[in-house]
Amino acid sequence: MKLGDRVRIIGMPEGLSEYPDFPTRSTFEKCLRHEFVVSSFNQFGIAELEIQSVTGNFGESIWVEPQFLQVISG
Repeated sequence: MKLGDRVRIIGMPEGLSEYPDFPTRSTFEKCLRHEFVVSSFNQFGIAELEIQSVTGNFGESIWVEPQFLQVISG
């Protein structure tokens, strides 16, 4: 997996919590089975995905571990 790859979220970590400022669990659930482009990686290899196409919130992103992503195209 590399920067710019199109990926599908195929799973999510257990134990995600809901926070007043960011409903983590429900946001991940909305994004399941959707496709996104990898916009960056952090130092641990976790991918950042811009998710405004699903949430409607400009600039919103989530960080997803590679084991929960399937590469669709490079």
